[in-house]
Amino acid sequence: MYGKIKERDQYETLSEEWVRLNNEKADLLEKIKPSTKERIIYFDESSLKDIKTGFDNIKVLPDIPFYVERRSFLEYCPPRRHPIPYCIIKNGSKYFFILRESGSGEIRLIGKKGMVGGHIGEEDIENGNLNTTIMNGMFRELEEEAGIKPSMVKSLELKGAIKSNEGVDADHLGLVYEIELYSADGIKAEEEGILKGIWIDKEKLNEHYESFESWSKIVYNNILTAI
Repeated sequence: MYGKIKERDQYETLSEEWVRLNNEKADLLEKIKPSTKERIIYFDESSLKDIKTGFDNIKVLPDIPFYVERRSFLEYCPPRRHPIPYCIIKNGSKYFFILRESGSGEIRLIGKKGMVGGHIGEEDIENGNLNTTIMNGMFRELEEEAGIKPSMVKSLELKGAIKSNEGVDADHLGLVYEIELYSADGIKAEEEGILKGIWIDKEKLNEHYESFESWSKIVYNNILTAI
């Protein structure tokens, strides 16, 4: 697959030959990772010029045009970023993280601690409204990964966006939401062998910093240290 990406990148991005080779890459990726057959929403990179690289302290989600494509086509495809709601889940001074274990489909993140998040599927789209679509996908992921339902949420706030060009991050646009729960009772990672959930006290977050995935480090540096 990586050989196909190298061959693809000899051509002008999104040219006819580039797209052909990227489709071949997508077919190979689906054989390796069947979950990438799903169809998800994405943004053209050209639509994200107003969001600065790194961490951008936005408080309102811009009305960005979005489209749908199979995930296998979009992975390792920087010109098209897929949005990932990335959730700071807290209860009082405790923060919820997930450890991606060996069964995780996110191969590039195995062994790292991160926050709950996931792709926005075609099934999450509602009336072409981006904010509603993001919320639908976010709460689906929250329930799937941690058993969190909307009725458990005390408050929800968009804290910023992450746009990086490093490694796996170049495929994605992180939308960082802070979610305060009424209670921590019953919150856990729902996928045994894939995700393991842990609560970490704020005063001990720095002890885990080196094991955080890259976005969790960005969230810690830009948001959690200021709380």
